[in-house]
Amino acid sequence: MTQPFEAALAAWHDFYLLVGTGAFTLIGLMFVAVTFGAHLMTEKNLVIARAFLDPTVIHFVQVLVISGIALVPGMGHGLFGGLLTAVGVLSLLVLVKVHQGFQTAQDQYNDMELADWVSGFIIPLVVYIGFVGCGMAFWMGQMAFSVLAVLTILILLVSIYSAWELILWFAIMRKPKAPRKRRVKRQ
Repeated sequence: MTQPFEAALAAWHDFYLLVGTGAFTLIGLMFVAVTFGAHLMTEKNLVIARAFLDPTVIHFVQVLVISGIALVPGMGHGLFGGLLTAVGVLSLLVLVKVHQGFQTAQDQYNDMELADWVSGFIIPLVVYIGFVGCGMAFWMGQMAFSVLAVLTILILLVSIYSAWELILWFAIMRKPKAPRKRRVKRQ
């Protein structure tokens, strides 16, 4: 005999509270990172910068949204599944734009490595399809909490990796400052 949906969802409360808080914090840190790296972005490299920035922030937001949905009290399995399916479908639509950004960056700068494609497009594609599948399972009354948790953690880890790649890109793009001339004091 399975637990009612509400009781099963309540058992995951702390997990989604922790994951959502982490995603929210990382979104804030992305704003800080972009602020510090804004002077490195030029019209010339904006396409490649957006190719890394957009998916990273989008993935963090998706973790936050899924966590928020899971924390809504008194939600039934049909609504939960419907909302999760909608998040998955919208994520897949957004992934089309991410693919276009990656392709443009590749065409213009030939700067997209296989790891960028795997972490920025292929893994998210699998996760978003998984979100749709989980949403449909919940909608039909199946309890897919463990699968949803694995998918949520996976997209969070991919986002953290992508954020790290962005920070490394900022470091590489940073131009060294010319050394300051020291003033010699006259005596």
